Amino acid sequence: MRPSNMNTITVPAVGTTTPGTVAKAAGAPLRVLVRNVGPVLCFLAHETESLANPGGPSTGVYRLPAAGDDVFVLAPDQSMYAVAAGVGGLLTIATSEAFPIVLHNQS
Repeated sequence: MRPSNMNTITVPAVGTTTPGTVAKAAGAPLRVLVRNVGPVLCFLAHETESLANPGGPSTGVYRLPAAGDDVFVLAPDQSMYAVAAGVGGLLTIATSEAFPIVLHNQS
């Protein structure tokens, strides 16, 4: 099992050709908690092409407002990238391997 990890990353501004890498899943699903601790809106996507458009992010992006947070599950070998809608993009991230949970009928 992959160890859990915590990190804070600076997110490049819209217009960059190299969005920031938030997380990469290896051979197993990965749970990713992302909190926007910066002052600007951040855009998240699974591929860099959606974020690296000269005119700004296109379709296929998730908008995470300042002080917002959310949990994502990446499929094996899937990645997540980010850009910020201005200077000061900052995300704090916690990752852990996502393993299946078997629910039993509680009748």
